[in-house]
Amino acid sequence: MEFRHESRDGGSRRGGGLYVKRLVRARHAIVGGEAVRDFAFVVDGERIVCVGEGGALAAANPDLPCLDYGEDRLLAPGAVNGHSHCYQILLRGWADDWGFERWRDDALYRIIPQLEPEELYWVALAAFVEMLGNGITTVVEFFYLNGAGTARLEKLVEAAIDCGIRLVVARAWMDAPQAPALFREDLAAARRDTLALAEELRSAGVMVCPAPHSLHAASPEMTRAAVDLARELGVPAHMHVAEARYEVEQVRARTGLTPIAFLDSLEVLGPHFVAVHAIWQTEEEKDLLAQRGAALIHNPVTNQYLGDGIADLAGLRRRGVRVGLGTDCDLRPCMYDEMRAAAFLQKTATLDGATLCAREAWLMGTREGARAVGVEAGDFAEGCYADWCVIDRTHPSFHPWSHPVNQLVYVSDPGIVVETFVGARKVSDRRRAQRYGNERIGAELRKVAQRLGLPLDHAAAPA
Repeated sequence: MEFRHESRDGGSRRGGGLYVKRLVRARHAIVGGEAVRDFAFVVDGERIVCVGEGGALAAANPDLPCLDYGEDRLLAPGAVNGHSHCYQILLRGWADDWGFERWRDDALYRIIPQLEPEELYWVALAAFVEMLGNGITTVVEFFYLNGAGTARLEKLVEAAIDCGIRLVVARAWMDAPQAPALFREDLAAARRDTLALAEELRSAGVMVCPAPHSLHAASPEMTRAAVDLARELGVPAHMHVAEARYEVEQVRARTGLTPIAFLDSLEVLGPHFVAVHAIWQTEEEKDLLAQRGAALIHNPVTNQYLGDGIADLAGLRRRGVRVGLGTDCDLRPCMYDEMRAAAFLQKTATLDGATLCAREAWLMGTREGARAVGVEAGDFAEGCYADWCVIDRTHPSFHPWSHPVNQLVYVSDPGIVVETFVGARKVSDRRRAQRYGNERIGAELRKVAQRLGLPLDHAAAPA
């Protein structure tokens, strides 16, 4: 596999140019899930090397160039999207109000395999640019169009590099005969291509994680091999687990065990294992997930949209399970939406408005999510990547200004984000990408939709 690190306009990764050591100061910031006044940090390269009180840090570094945000701006760490399928933005607006299996079989499995590599570039770019505009700076992209080689995944990575988002590739492994041909591959090919991808993308700062798709799409042998490779590479393994109730019934009928218990019998659970969804668990399985130190990525908006169910976040967090959030099918890839949905669903499920407070939801979408997926991001702390977004304090969401974390989680909409920085470089300005105009991206996406025969302009859904 060969991968080209140059962007399409000839610049280098994440915006081109040289990194500059500088001071970043804000009159209002969110640090560790708490609102603080007059905060600053020093950036060297892509990382934060020093944090402290704004005035003191400015006085200690008088010769550093300073990016100074005034009273009308709030600085927040970039959100961490722990689970995404960016190409599913093509299903928005027409594959709605269906049950999960119909949505999967008649939309996802029918449309997505038709994507050509160049088309996937523009679809991924559109999704990533939207994420950046919504304050997402890291995304874990669970990608399973791998059965015909690496060309499509290479285009997705190219799109991420061109727009500047921090990318983690959860490179899916699938060998189930019922999966579309473009998704299937044998174990040897999956291991070979994943290893090659990890080696090629290391210099581009892209983490590659083996991702056995699910217990219904990856055989036990493939699941073990994928997790073994993750351990070998020192990265997490990602896997869809117990998203829908029927999966539990299928696994129990086939193995006599529930999904988490069966995974434990395969000896794949551990601190390196990231379970995506894990909605349908017994109390014993929740204990097991915690005992093994596994992490969970919760996707509350998608779970509501597809009627999957409500995960017991309160119980899992009480047991000490690391929990992050994801946008999954990317209806609107906004982590503030996911934070809000996570909190409100837990309050509803427990009939207790005190369950899962705004700060807990915020941390799941930032610092805790970063820890769950193994990325040093999601907070303003020494050693973390300098990923942040600038929020407009004059936005109606903040009238009256009270508790910014609560207002971000419970009230805000994506329009609050003014600028987004990844690795200390500006990659989004008022929701516009730095390399391509939104009009160009929209036009290319429309061409893709037209070729695939997707309904446009309120036309009927494809037959």
